[in-house]
Amino acid sequence: MKFNSTKMMLFSLISMTTLSSMSSNNILFTWMMMEINMISFLPIMSTSNKMKDQIMKYFIMQSMASSIMLMSILMCSVFESPVSNSMMLMTSLLVKLGVMPMHIWMPPLMSSLSWETCMILTTMQKITPTLMLTQTLMLNITNLPMILSLILAPVSAMKQLSLKKIMSFSSISNTPWMYYSMMNSKTQYIMFMIIYSTINIMLMNKFKQMNLQFINQMSIMSFKQKMNMIMMSISISGMPPMTGFLPKWIILQSTISISIMISTAMISSSMISTFIYMKMIAPNMMMQSTTKKTKKNKESMNFNMMVNILGIPMMLVIKSM
Repeated sequence: MKFNSTKMMLFSLISMTTLSSMSSNNILFTWMMMEINMISFLPIMSTSNKMKDQIMKYFIMQSMASSIMLMSILMCSVFESPVSNSMMLMTSLLVKLGVMPMHIWMPPLMSSLSWETCMILTTMQKITPTLMLTQTLMLNITNLPMILSLILAPVSAMKQLSLKKIMSFSSISNTPWMYYSMMNSKTQYIMFMIIYSTINIMLMNKFKQMNLQFINQMSIMSFKQKMNMIMMSISISGMPPMTGFLPKWIILQSTISISIMISTAMISSSMISTFIYMKMIAPNMMMQSTTKKTKKNKESMNFNMMVNILGIPMMLVIKSM
């Protein structure tokens, strides 16, 4: 996706609406920013998507969720009931996030988008609904969908062959980590989003560079490229001692004091996700590739490996503090 002036303007608008919603304490203003964000994202999707019906599906789902959200706010205002217990508001935000059981639209949509658009959908588009979910609703009514997303999303990814669908289920399973990190503290949320977004974008960028769409296409990679892919996959699943383990370890320590059940679901989710990524890469490790290695790929690989190995010294520094 080449950034011309139109796309730069739309991307700037998405960033501005996200920052505006983060700095606001008015629920209607946040709703308005989400609408502008959604309208700005649609043209970016249309430039990289040949299946226009998927864009219309995204527009219908997001518009329906926004209507339910506005209706729930009005009903709570009329009947003078607390917003924190509104099931309608929770349903609308779960649809916007693509969290189970409201996730049906997300994997088919991502499978028809370009890798650049998938990067935006799985990172920036998650920020505003997650913030609104933590600021308006009580923890006890959101625990069930979050635990379902932690356990069932990795299980659903087991039978997938499309890399984009696997990454969409990975995004669904990481959304509860965003939610609970924000419930613990803003510092944890910012740290998790920075590290998760960096690793997620690096992994998708590697898929884009090698033009990979399905698991069986990984056999064309060299051994070092496969090792690089394994390190990034294990890092995004949250297994030690990679960089992705660091924020999840800190979030898990804070969440144990809140609920043992949620902590157990988090650990199980990371283990299942690691199994999926190893199952995705391990068979291709046995196949040799005759593809010529270039200097450009080597430099990129060394940078990606360096970012993922940073988790070891970072953990040692934090442990010594």
